[in-house]
Amino acid sequence: GDEPMDQARLGRAVVFGSLIHAPLAHVHYEFLESFVCRFKISTTSAPFVKLFMEQFVYWGYFSNSLYHFCMAKMEGFSVEDSIARVSDRLWPTMKAQWAFWIPVQFLNFKFVPVRHQLNVVLLTSVVWTACLSLAFPPAKSEAATDD
Repeated sequence: GDEPMDQARLGRAVVFGSLIHAPLAHVHYEFLESFVCRFKISTTSAPFVKLFMEQFVYWGYFSNSLYHFCMAKMEGFSVEDSIARVSDRLWPTMKAQWAFWIPVQFLNFKFVPVRHQLNVVLLTSVVWTACLSLAFPPAKSEAATDD
């Protein structure tokens, strides 16, 4: 609607996406590629192995926990409250992630050259982060709810 853009919220998303997520995602994609090369995984199997590793072994849980924790901290939450936010939001986020990212990443790993896979993810992450922001808006301050 007619509500003005929340500049602070946008700033938090930009900080997270550019300063936290992007560098870690670079390391993650380097690891995935080195993993399939080190274990000589066939090009036919590599997209499935990468997808499984990313979605179910470590990256999905880590990156979504980090997102919710960082957003909470940047909103001024304590460490304890930030951890509680992660606990409350991780499972619904993971279910949404699997619906969103499994098709995207299968196509990415299957058809996009390795050197461009991170670029696909970083661009698609803009949409994903917007979805997360809409699904899990910042908590309203007590002052705002007292009006």
